[in-house]
Amino acid sequence: MDPGLQQALNGMAPPGDTAMHVPAGSVASDLGTTSRSYFYFTTATLALCLVFTVATIMVLVVQRTDSIPNPPDNIPLKGGNCSEDLLCILKRAPFKKSWAYLQVAKHLNQTKLSWNKDGVVHGVRYQDGNLVVQIPGWYVIICQMQFIVQCPNNSVDLKVELLINKQIKKQALMTVCESGIQTKNVYQNLSQFLLDYLLVNTTISVNVDTFQYIDTSTFPLENVLSIFLYSSSD
Repeated sequence: MDPGLQQALNGMAPPGDTAMHVPAGSVASDLGTTSRSYFYFTTATLALCLVFTVATIMVLVVQRTDSIPNPPDNIPLKGGNCSEDLLCILKRAPFKKSWAYLQVAKHLNQTKLSWNKDGVVHGVRYQDGNLVVQIPGWYVIICQMQFIVQCPNNSVDLKVELLINKQIKKQALMTVCESGIQTKNVYQNLSQFLLDYLLVNTTISVNVDTFQYIDTSTFPLENVLSIFLYSSSD
């Protein structure tokens, strides 16, 4: 290559030391400053989130405590397991305008169930096995029946019917003892849940196929009918 051209090219190229030289201490210092800033920002953000979360939980706890009154102690009924939980829920619920909790009457061998007169009835009327609505609105209806069957040589059908104004609104059906083998006892629970808008004087009742299978001995307190007013126009 021509010596003059080589010298010209060498003059155009930037010096290696000037183009690539960056003090190592400067880079480390910049990175350290950026890392510390990010750490401080993250810590502050997490601390604010924690304070906000704790404050929210405290507000919710206070609201829940204020909205649930202390349950009255003058209710005579005492449930077993599931029915006791249901009764406790009703006693603690903020809606007390219209509700009822009844346990099935024993030794009444009939299709239409009757209920103990010492049940809890508030804002609802009880008459001849029927709950009669006094305040219109949306009602939650819960019916739970416990059966016990000593299996014969044939299958047995267990049925619970929830009636509104003597019309079947919901029903539960279970067949037990299908194997045809005689066994000592078969326990079966049937439950019905209904949310419906009911007018004044609407009747609520429960039917079963065979009363003799209702367990009034082992789990006498697990056979319950309960309703409560969920929402009204008032």
